[in-house]
Amino acid sequence: MMISRREVLRQIKILGIPYLALPLVTMVKEYYSTPQQTRGPFYPLKFPLDGDNDLTWVKDHQKSALGEKIMIVGQVLTLNDQPIKDAKIEIWQACSSGHYNHEYDPNQAPIDPHFQGWGWTTTDQKGYYAFKTIKLGGYPVTNNWKRPPHIHFKISQPDEKEFITQLYFAEEQELNQQDKILQRIPENLQSLVITKLIKNESLNMRVGQFNIRV
Repeated sequence: MMISRREVLRQIKILGIPYLALPLVTMVKEYYSTPQQTRGPFYPLKFPLDGDNDLTWVKDHQKSALGEKIMIVGQVLTLNDQPIKDAKIEIWQACSSGHYNHEYDPNQAPIDPHFQGWGWTTTDQKGYYAFKTIKLGGYPVTNNWKRPPHIHFKISQPDEKEFITQLYFAEEQELNQQDKILQRIPENLQSLVITKLIKNESLNMRVGQFNIRV
């Protein structure tokens, strides 16, 4: 079910502009670009017919996705803090068990057939976007390396090179500190790609903010 731009604005109004103006975890210099990261091996080879910004419900299914439902909201901005409208945002991620809906994912954990796995939306006039998804699980890469829960983001604009990054969760501090990909980012900039999930009573779910500067 596509969350309309009007609904995005309604949700932002519910959350409150003061909340959306908060930094992610630790205050860093405002005008740093969001660190870019690898696209990873599990960008979809084929896209679900139900492509929207609610990954918790697949069209014509009778059940919603397993796991905790969360919202990720924010703005896409220039380095001068100007909002970027009509930017296309794609996200993709593993399901609650840590398994991607991708034929090359070797993870033996069960896959959730009711989780969309990939979605997209566009920013509104003020650069705002919103996704409804689930708090995913981490997954093993090698015997001694488990990736922390993370969401991949791709930002596309006409005549601009695509911008790809990943979003992590503050509550996964131990796995974050051990992650080889996150740790490639200078320590003073890592908070730009780490969000803290905060319970919002009006939405009855936890919400994370992720402002993206490109």
